[in-house]
Amino acid sequence: MKKILLIILLAFPAGLFAQSIIRGRVIDEQGTPVFNITVSLQGKKNATKTDANGQFILEPVVEGDYKLSASALGYQSILKTIHITGKDDIVLELSLQPLGGLNEVVVTASRNKETIGEVPSSVKILNSKQIEIQRSISTDLNQLLSYNIPALTLGTNTATNKGQTLRGRNALVMIDGIPQSTPLRNGERDFRSIDPSVIERIEVIEGSTAIYGNGADGGIINYITRKPDKNQKLSSVTELSAMGSLVNSANSTGTKIAQLFSGRVNKFDYVLSGTYEQTGVNKDANGVVISPFQSLSETTSKNVFAKAGYDINDKNRIEVMFNYFNTIQNSNYVDSSGIYGVRPITGKLGKALGANQGTPYNYNAYIQYTNRELFKGTSLNLNLYMQDFYSIFEYSDFYKPAGNSAIGSKKKGARINFNTQYKFSPVIEGDVTYGVDILNDITKQDLVDGRGFVPEMNMKNYAPYAQLKTFLFRNLIFKTGARYENISLSIPDYTTIPFGAYKGGVAVKGADLSYNALVFNAGLRYAKWNVFNPFVSFSQGFSLYDLGRTLRLSVVDDIRKIETKAIITNNYEVGFSSNWKKLSFTGAYYISTSDLGSSLKDVNGVATAERAPERVNGFEATANYEFLVNLSLSAGYSHLKGTKEVNGEKVSLPATRIAPDKFTSSVNYSPFKTWDLSLFWIYSGNGTAFKPDAKGNYALGEGPIKSFNFFNLYTAYHFTPKATLKLGIDNLFNADYYPVLSQGKVRTDSYIKANGARYNLTMSYSF
Repeated sequence: MKKILLIILLAFPAGLFAQSIIRGRVIDEQGTPVFNITVSLQGKKNATKTDANGQFILEPVVEGDYKLSASALGYQSILKTIHITGKDDIVLELSLQPLGGLNEVVVTASRNKETIGEVPSSVKILNSKQIEIQRSISTDLNQLLSYNIPALTLGTNTATNKGQTLRGRNALVMIDGIPQSTPLRNGERDFRSIDPSVIERIEVIEGSTAIYGNGADGGIINYITRKPDKNQKLSSVTELSAMGSLVNSANSTGTKIAQLFSGRVNKFDYVLSGTYEQTGVNKDANGVVISPFQSLSETTSKNVFAKAGYDINDKNRIEVMFNYFNTIQNSNYVDSSGIYGVRPITGKLGKALGANQGTPYNYNAYIQYTNRELFKGTSLNLNLYMQDFYSIFEYSDFYKPAGNSAIGSKKKGARINFNTQYKFSPVIEGDVTYGVDILNDITKQDLVDGRGFVPEMNMKNYAPYAQLKTFLFRNLIFKTGARYENISLSIPDYTTIPFGAYKGGVAVKGADLSYNALVFNAGLRYAKWNVFNPFVSFSQGFSLYDLGRTLRLSVVDDIRKIETKAIITNNYEVGFSSNWKKLSFTGAYYISTSDLGSSLKDVNGVATAERAPERVNGFEATANYEFLVNLSLSAGYSHLKGTKEVNGEKVSLPATRIAPDKFTSSVNYSPFKTWDLSLFWIYSGNGTAFKPDAKGNYALGEGPIKSFNFFNLYTAYHFTPKATLKLGIDNLFNADYYPVLSQGKVRTDSYIKANGARYNLTMSYSF
């Protein structure tokens, strides 16, 4: 028997026993381990995936030459030739570079990592480089967003995002998934809720969606905060900035300092940041002081940010985040008298009455637990979060007697999110994301002197959801999902107060209201060809739009007699993405309908919600062409129109909702490795032509809008890899114009000119 066994063994090639194990680690460009990378040998069955530490092991491989590949969602695949000697194990470290365009990773669209090429809807991403360039021109997030998102109305040069709609409807703004918007009483100060220096990327989902709940009629804007530098135990970025008017520099100078620390020590990683900014007096193209009404003149802003994470093991991680934002105006100017359509309101020396306007605090925090493999094929993300927001508005005799109003909103929430992968056959596979959202939102609006203006609204929302994604024959992607909104809203008894032409004094009996709605989405995307990647989708949004505005105007004695129905928005969209050689291009056409509307109309001098059926439709396109490695051109265009149905007739929606055509373009050029240049052009077209009444007056939001355009400049010189001098100029050629809302709103208090040419000079040092 022993002789037979020996003969059998000798019959096999000696090389069969010359085997080695291939082990290694996969990291990204920052040195961070990358999870769930597929590592395989071409032409062989040997394949595995990396763990949470980016590590992998391939089973014993016989002697020979092989091609090893590593590929992952959102990264450029690599192919490496290796030689197995059979004597020693092979140890490798593979570095993957992130991809842009269709392969860029997005999280907000479905709460799970996927590439843009897998999402059957329009998605825009502002990466860290784009944000750095734009905040070097202006630190105002209202402007930063509107310059880079075609379907978002241009900013107003003020502390609010009033009139800045996304595809003609309100957007839900979030910080790391924490809602910043206050849809129960919309204060329109959610865009400027954090300092841009701590934002790593911004994900924008365009079109109605209910995946994160109440308030996303026009889409979602999600600020994703900075991640730690895991390559070093300690890294630092210090920025010192000076900014001011190039037209009339007197008392216009402001300063900003920002400090950030980041690093990783063993299993612990962290980011710490603090910023302080003081602005000077803003001036228009003629050097005239701009009205301080809701402006950013003479404003002090502070931001404290901290994030820390601990990798319990290769599958489990816990992370905490905290952010504090404060911005308060203390102006030496007051409004001068102006007349809409004749002369703007400007600033004159004087001390404003009442409290200083601004946001005394906006606290955000979360604690998050992630288990990458709760059981085979299933991951878990548990997130507990809070937001505490308080914002004071301008002193006004609109109230009787005069005063400052303030909106306060406290949110506490929990998200339990599972993701399970499945594979029915080699041609049918995918994943399902499911879980539940729990949210308590308490919002009210009082006057600073203690008078109640809008009663406390205590909303409790329990919403289970599920989202299915299926790859059919690899290239056809089908997504569908549903969310069940289960909302209870408690409002106490209250008495209205007089303001504007409204006499007030109505005692209203409170009530417990309930809302239930099943909202749905579905979409298809065909991803076989990079040159043409089409999609079609349908999605619904759910919103209790600005209920507080309705409650404060009550003329009945019981809340149940007030129109408080929720708005269900239907969004239909068809579009495509295209990558061909050095050209990338996107296009989309959409229709958005709702049986109830959210436009404002003037009733005796008071802006009142109009609940008429609405339809918004439009199209948008973006393009980018890389002429050379160091020279590229980008462009974006948006067109939309909207109507409401009043007394059986279709009437155009106001300019406060529907922006004029917008065209943006930029040229990015690096003549040397140490020098970067970017020139931006922003164009806003003529608005919808509304007719005045017999006296020549226009209704609220129906003013004539004239086109305007301006240029912005960014340039940076890198003295060393650690030291950079950056210069940004907003309104480079000092265009003299009124922003869209200033022209279209038909209110003297909003008839304010845009800033003239302004500079922002920043010195940055990092190690």
